[in-house]
Parts: sequence; structure tokens; C-alpha cells
Amino acid sequence: MSSIPAVKTRAMASGLSTARSGQPADNPRLDWWMAIVACVMIFGLFIDGWAHNHDRVDDSFFTPWHAILYGAYGVSAITLIAFHFRNVGKGSHWRRALPAGYMPALAGALLFATGGLGDMVWHGLFGIEENIEALLSPTHLLLAASGLLIISGPIRAYWQRQTENSWRDLMPAILALTMIASVFTFFTAFAAVTGRTHILTGPRPDVHSLYDVYGVLALVMHSNILLGVVLFSTRRWRLPFGAFTLMYSVNALMMTWMHLRANADFLLVINAAIVGLLCDWLLSRKITESTKGLRLFSCLIPFVFSMGALLVIHILGAGAWAKGGLWWEVHMWLGAPVLAGAFGYGLSLLVHPPASPVEMPA
Repeated sequence: MSSIPAVKTRAMASGLSTARSGQPADNPRLDWWMAIVACVMIFGLFIDGWAHNHDRVDDSFFTPWHAILYGAYGVSAITLIAFHFRNVGKGSHWRRALPAGYMPALAGALLFATGGLGDMVWHGLFGIEENIEALLSPTHLLLAASGLLIISGPIRAYWQRQTENSWRDLMPAILALTMIASVFTFFTAFAAVTGRTHILTGPRPDVHSLYDVYGVLALVMHSNILLGVVLFSTRRWRLPFGAFTLMYSVNALMMTWMHLRANADFLLVINAAIVGLLCDWLLSRKITESTKGLRLFSCLIPFVFSMGALLVIHILGAGAWAKGGLWWEVHMWLGAPVLAGAFGYGLSLLVHPPASPVEMPA
């Protein structure tokens, strides 16, 4: 037994555990296929968002933008259903006929079909949503929830098995994590760094309270949504160097493109890539393995993300947007990143709560 490579030994142990649970063995091809389809599905979501933001949507449910989203969904649903029926035919119980982690994805596929039909009816009754309405529509939120069940399949699968912490072994999970982060930032795009932050540039408005609120929400929410995904992943894996650079960059690229006003807006992608690289470097130094390091990391990443975003917004306002630089005073442009860091500290408490006192004997 000692001559068997460690990876093969772990794979055998994973196969034994799934066999004992009555589920089919892990299927790396299914992991890769579902991760790729998830990327296409979320790309379709962002194309639909781009169409809404650039007045390319008419009063019909049947649009090219929906075709990509629902087409990718259809591929994922057919894949899961086909695997399920095949394994039931081989003797698996119908409740455990997919590899570990994928039964919730199948439930999500069925729920998504319900949401899609509901969305078509909703559009017929109430018309096509505009702006924030599209993000808060009940049928769209149902689609988001069921879609998350589908695209998180590779994460649940990898969570329950032992793997090497390498790109080759963890790429499907990394792609799925990136898509999940992007779903969360998409549905909070009403307050996103890549959204309407141009209102913070140019002449200072006489009445600016609502603008202030938007800017603070954008910085705090966006930076901590991404941090939340990072902290979640560190609970289970030490992802390979570059994983978070990829996650931050892809997310910023899609969010920026969806809201694009000028080509120079892609400077926001550079800021995100720098923060992702900082994440990778700090995690490679094992900073989160100590409580103090975890707290520092959780404060620093949202702070740097927010400060960098404000710097880019200032540059864009003075240049590409031709409105003038950031009109926020120091109380705001320094205070908002500090607040983002404070929220990050709070997330670290959820990930790693303070130790409870040892119960003393009576």
C-alpha cells in the first residue's frame, strides 16, 4: 500500500466513501462539464444584464440574451437528468443517483424550470422589468437561487473529497466559486463599484446625501461579497496561487463590461486584479492560519479594494468621463474604505469566532 501514490490513495478512499453512502463514485468529467456550462450560463446572465443597461431589450421574453442563459441551463439540466436516469438504471436509489454534491444541483435544475415559466408569465402580466426592478423581481430571484444550486455542484462535490491543492485538481471548483461571486455581485449591481459611481465625480452637488449613500454601499457591499467568497474557500482549501487573481479579475471584467460607459472603465479591472493578487500573496504566506492574521487579512482586502476603486473613479472622472475628479471630502473617501474593512472584520468573526472559555468543573 505504501507504494501507491498519495493522490491515487486519496482517490480510492473517496471512491470507497461514496460507495458506502450508496452514491455513484466521483466523476471528474462531470465536474469539469458542469463548471464549463456554469461559466456559459453566467456569461449569458451578464449578456442579459448588458442588454438591459444598453436599451437592447424589447417587450418579448424570447430574446438572444435569454437564449444563451436558458440554453446553458438546458444543457446542465439534460446532463444531470441523463446521469440520474442512467445511474437509477444501474441500481442506484433515485435519491442518491448522482455523485456526491449533485443531487441539490438536480433540484435546482427542476426549480429553475419552474422559475423560467414563472418569469415568462410574469413578463406577460407585468411587462419587462427596468433597472433595479430586474434585480428584485421575484421570479428573477427564484432563478438566481435555483441557478446557484446548479452552479455550486462542483463546489459541493470537491468539498466532500480529498484532492491536491493544484490548478489541475481544483479548477472546476475555482470556476464555480468565481461564477457564484459574480451572481452575488450581479444581483447587487444596484450598488456596485462598476455601476453608477460616476455620480461621485465632477462638481459637488448641493444635495448629495443619496449619492453618498450609494457610494458607501457600493464600496462596502462589493468588496465584502468578494471577501466572503475568499473566506469561505479558505475554510476548506488552500487554493493555488493565482486563483483569487482570476476570481477578482473575471468578476470585475464582467461587471465593468455590463455597465460600460467608456473603454477606460476597464481600469477598474486592473484594481480588482491587484487586490486578487494581494489575496493570493497573503494566503501563500499562510496569513489566515493565525487568528490575528485572519483578522488583519479580512480588514485589509476590502480596505485596499475600496481605496483602489476610489482612486480609479477619481482618475476616470478627471479623464474618460470628463466630469472632474472625486468630489468626496476626506471624511468620505477615507471613511468608506475603513467601514468596508470593519465589515470585513465582522466576516472574519463569522468564519472564525473567538474561542469559548473552557467549561470549568463544578
